[in-house]
Amino acid sequence: IEQFYMVTHDPVTRVSMIAADEGGRPAEAAHRLFLLIFDEHHLASDSLMRVRKGAEAFVMAHIGPGDAAGVLVNGELYQNRLTTDKGALLAGVRAAKPAIETRQSLLAPFREWPRIPSESDALRVAQGARELRADLAAAACRQDPVLCEIEGRADEVQNVIERKARTYVREARRLTGQTISTLNAVSDSLSKFAGRKTVVLMTEGFFAEDSRATVERTAARAARAGVTIYTIDGRGLTSKTGIPDVTAIGAQRSEVFDTGEDGPSILAAGTGGMMVRNLDDVTRAFGMVARDTSTYYVIGYSPTRAKMDGKFRRIEVKANPAGLEVRARRGYMATELPPQETIWKR
Repeated sequence: IEQFYMVTHDPVTRVSMIAADEGGRPAEAAHRLFLLIFDEHHLASDSLMRVRKGAEAFVMAHIGPGDAAGVLVNGELYQNRLTTDKGALLAGVRAAKPAIETRQSLLAPFREWPRIPSESDALRVAQGARELRADLAAAACRQDPVLCEIEGRADEVQNVIERKARTYVREARRLTGQTISTLNAVSDSLSKFAGRKTVVLMTEGFFAEDSRATVERTAARAARAGVTIYTIDGRGLTSKTGIPDVTAIGAQRSEVFDTGEDGPSILAAGTGGMMVRNLDDVTRAFGMVARDTSTYYVIGYSPTRAKMDGKFRRIEVKANPAGLEVRARRGYMATELPPQETIWKR
């Protein structure tokens, strides 16, 4: 216990229990619970195929006889159950299909004339940044004077940019809302099961420019439920340089227009998980998650404020000696948990 201490908003916090959970344990003691979530509206077709292949390999190689898992496709739990049956899990993974409407399809008009450089710029324009809108229109007219003249000159180009920005922000918010609602429902459903629960969110990221606080609350809600979120980016290798083509299928898809990694980063960091990205081998990404969920410390502590007041409580875990890096959830929502159940019969 002396190896760890915690910093919280409480005057005093006592670490009351610590246990190591390491790989190589007997199968009957190695109970883990996984939920694989395909965020179809935030996965381009090539990305979905890539993570689906990685998920199949994960089920075959890393779901052990003591583990239970489920697959969420199109916002619903496949066959409405968690299971230890690998065949059922593989069927759930293979049921994931590309969505017609995706974030990448919403981003596609950004590269078309008149261009909008980024999601951040789109949000600013949608919120009424007139100077930025005028600058973007002027840049577009310099880039292609003929199109500018056809469109009706700079004033009308500004209107085109504003319509494009407003449409993107409205639709991107809607897709983000669906993802957040799904994660909140998952946390609430898993909160009744005792112990650590691992959610693997397969996503390219989502629009969180104006909803960081909402995403942080979702992470805190998951943390309270004992859910650790890992995110896997299905794009493989990505690049932030060069002329972008956000709809292209191929290696090193550009992220110049794409700031969606903020959301997955918040979810992973807030729950003690990790964001795995920029790996061409998605099977390796799943392997990293499997190893991480097999070796960890469980720390119990007694807060001085025992009343669950529904507020966010920030925590920070540090280690002695100094210099060791600790990855742990950053806080939780102080809410009551439902009566605890177990999936495994003793």
